[in-house]
Amino acid sequence: MLSPARRSVLSHHSLRFHTSAASSSTLRRLYSQKTTPPEPKQTQTGDVPNKVYEYEKPPPPPETWLASYLRRSPRAMAVFKSVTGALGMGNPRQVAGRISYHYYQNACAVKELEEREFWHKECRLPPTFQTWFTVTNLHVWLLTVRFRALPSPYGENFVQGLVDHFFLDIEDRIRQALSKKAPERLVTRQMKILREQWAGLGIAFDYALGLSSPYAASMAGPKAGDGDAEMAAAIWRNFLGARGAHGIDDPGPGRLRRAVNISGEYAKEKLSQDSPEESLKRLEESDDGSGVYDFVGEDVNLYVRYPELMYALARYIRRELVRLEGISDEAIMNGEGVGRFGKILED
Repeated sequence: MLSPARRSVLSHHSLRFHTSAASSSTLRRLYSQKTTPPEPKQTQTGDVPNKVYEYEKPPPPPETWLASYLRRSPRAMAVFKSVTGALGMGNPRQVAGRISYHYYQNACAVKELEEREFWHKECRLPPTFQTWFTVTNLHVWLLTVRFRALPSPYGENFVQGLVDHFFLDIEDRIRQALSKKAPERLVTRQMKILREQWAGLGIAFDYALGLSSPYAASMAGPKAGDGDAEMAAAIWRNFLGARGAHGIDDPGPGRLRRAVNISGEYAKEKLSQDSPEESLKRLEESDDGSGVYDFVGEDVNLYVRYPELMYALARYIRRELVRLEGISDEAIMNGEGVGRFGKILED
């Protein structure tokens, strides 16, 4: 049974896109997880902070007497399964929830750790909770695309189960990163912010994928066939920090420049009504604690790698979608696995 806070987060699907970190100092600690935030003049955008976000899984609960007894007695296990089946505990939704849990844990939640060198050294994303969330979100979307192709109602059940497990894991990680005494309103607000980001990434990549469809010409008009360009743009926004949005020149010694989010429902940065342009400029040059800023000094040369990185990620996404398409519906629905995601940069 989900708590009211969890149900409220998972039952409403926002369609707004959000990319910035929250403004409160407590939420900044969750996103950045640094020992001491650097002063703007000391920021080195090409460097990776020493402290890396790590999640310590809580120990599993002790085995109950019933579980121990059923494990030792196959006959009792058979009776137990028949009774729970008669009570509806083996319905398709619950089965999909159990199977999708293993898919999420084994294929999605571990991917940021497996490719940490790429995300942090190549894409220059800080080793924070926010980076883990964004990378995991991408791989949840990849599985979602495949699950949507399952026959009804299996497709809906597997997608819902996957998203539920994703957000339950997010909530556990938020509570661990903040503290056990963190106010419930703070956790709920952060969950809503991440829900916006989850929806935004999914919409952006769905749109890019749709433009690649042979049927796109009848619906998208002139933009049909621009799927690769749209996917590269989504990759730049989500995985390259939207760096260089105002040009790739050096902002100058001791200065920061970052992309600012002014849309969304829960964490948009508000502009002054009297002088919105001046207010936006001040925000763009402020340190939000995210660790993602435009490159400065010699690091501006890193922009040269951006086309290659966008190409590598777009190729990886399309390659994995083709691989997942090759797995039969029966294998997925029976819990036989979805395989492991490959390496982004192939040898």
